[in-house]
Amino acid sequence: MAKHLLEASLIGFILFLALMIDRLHHYIRELRLRRKGMEAIKKQNRGFEDGKTSSSAEIKSMEEEMAVLGAKLKQLESEIETKTKEAKAAETNAEALRKQSVVFLLEYDRFLEENQNLRNQLQSLYRRLSHSGSKKNT
Repeated sequence: MAKHLLEASLIGFILFLALMIDRLHHYIRELRLRRKGMEAIKKQNRGFEDGKTSSSAEIKSMEEEMAVLGAKLKQLESEIETKTKEAKAAETNAEALRKQSVVFLLEYDRFLEENQNLRNQLQSLYRRLSHSGSKKNT
């Protein structure tokens, strides 16, 4: 009964680790997409800075667009920082869970060995009792 409970606990724990690894993979992929978007915005921003024209209306519209892009860039950078922190936290959590699973597996092995030793002792005790009981009968 205890073995089944331990096995069920280990299976649940492994499923939880798989979920954490899947989330970590998702965060890393999302972080990569956001970085690509940020690089594209930076390139577009540089292009606008390099290609300024002499038209004042065009300059004003470009300045407004630069301000919007700059704000978007700051927002994306803060999002990247947040996602990076989340990814690092998830990675740390996954590593801690891996270490905990190793401890559980070692403890499980120890319990199995202890159980076998106790069974052997009990079997030996039954043999002694049955042997001494048969001597008394004869």
